[in-house]
Amino acid sequence: MHRRSALAVFLVALITPRIALAAKDKASTSAGHAEQTLAVGTVALRTSELAKEMAKDDWVKRFANYEVAEQTTIAEVLKSMGFSPEKSEQATEMVDKLKKSSNFDADYIAAQLEGHQKLLKIQDDYIGSGSARTGAGLDVARLARTQINEHINLLQTIQKTLKG
Repeated sequence: MHRRSALAVFLVALITPRIALAAKDKASTSAGHAEQTLAVGTVALRTSELAKEMAKDDWVKRFANYEVAEQTTIAEVLKSMGFSPEKSEQATEMVDKLKKSSNFDADYIAAQLEGHQKLLKIQDDYIGSGSARTGAGLDVARLARTQINEHINLLQTIQKTLKG
């Protein structure tokens, strides 16, 4: 009887650190995903708030409104999961750059397209990671990916109309 108890204690002692390590890896993967999403999303949000004021093209203004709503929602969801955006120097730099642009609408759309491609890669990488098989983070990534793909298509269409 003592052998079984000893074996059970040994197995628990052997497995517990591995379970804890797996949980830590999953948590750090989720945290990394949330931080990356918030960092790139903050740039999209701040530049879109600017575009609501500065854009001349109606579709560019419309897109800016969509983007502000989307990024605000994503940030709220991630905040409810315990993640918070940090102050973004990258967002400040991009806003300053766009304020000086001689072709604001085209430069804003190009920046949004680049940012959305980064956001899509972040979601795809997270979804494809072995540790992101279940949970709220995976659900957020799946929903975000769908919206990001739609926005990329819309941005490409707007970009063509601005050039044409």
